[in-house]
Amino acid sequence: MNETAPGFGEVIAQFAFDAPWYGLLLAAAGFYAVAWLRVRSERPRRPPEGWRLAAFMLGLALIFAATQSPLEHYGNQLLWADFAGMLLLTMIAPPLILLGSPLTLAFRVSGPRGRARLRRFYRGRTMRIIAMPIVAWLLFAVVTYAWQFMGITEDAAANVFVRDVQQLSLLAVSLLFWWPALCADPVAWRMNHPLRVLYVAVEMTHKGLFGGMFLSLNTPVHETFAANMPGWGPTPMMDQRLAILVLWVGGSLVFLVALAGIAVSWIRYEARQSHRVDRRLDALREARRLRERALGGALDRP
Repeated sequence: MNETAPGFGEVIAQFAFDAPWYGLLLAAAGFYAVAWLRVRSERPRRPPEGWRLAAFMLGLALIFAATQSPLEHYGNQLLWADFAGMLLLTMIAPPLILLGSPLTLAFRVSGPRGRARLRRFYRGRTMRIIAMPIVAWLLFAVVTYAWQFMGITEDAAANVFVRDVQQLSLLAVSLLFWWPALCADPVAWRMNHPLRVLYVAVEMTHKGLFGGMFLSLNTPVHETFAANMPGWGPTPMMDQRLAILVLWVGGSLVFLVALAGIAVSWIRYEARQSHRVDRRLDALREARRLRERALGGALDRP
């Protein structure tokens, strides 16, 4: 076994070429860019925000890093690298993708038939069930824990097909989880801001408790990773603790940022509501003043 850690050149040479992932990511980037440019040219008064384009493309770049970069290669040998890729796929890339508002952009660029199909997509029975907040939360918890702490993690490290299923399933349930939390796009079950804060806070607490529990273990959970640890890598227990810390600390930071974003959105929403109420009251006062003036003028007539 090689006891020397790989150099920079050897690490860079480990980029993968998984054709389905390349096709999926390039298609998503191309369709989004074309739609964004089309809306920008056709509706210059209400152009799509540039930061949403940047968020969507950054999300795709992070998915590429998790699935095709050297991080994916070394994730089959080191548990902390595997969990770092999982962090990108579940906690960082999906919120960025959703902040790009791809469904809203699709509505703006589609015709009447296209918009009708999009409404059937997110209002359909199947999507209404799996996108229900409690169902999305449970799917996210069950699938992420299954891939983190069950033996199928070793199967994914040894089989390319299982690895692709792992990454696609993690990305899918993460998009479902973050969709009602961020509400950047139309959603079948739209929660108010207090419920969205509770939704994210409960998952943050839940992940923290499990992270602390697994961090306290003194035996490796994934025996195959421990048995096949590279000679230049850390000890199996150190590798496991690093993996839990990467996922726990990184995920907690993402949850805190998400909670802060929801809080800011809540403050702005309340400010807009207060402004609407003030305008409505001003209109009512003005209408009452005009009625009183008209009534007074009618009474003063000879």
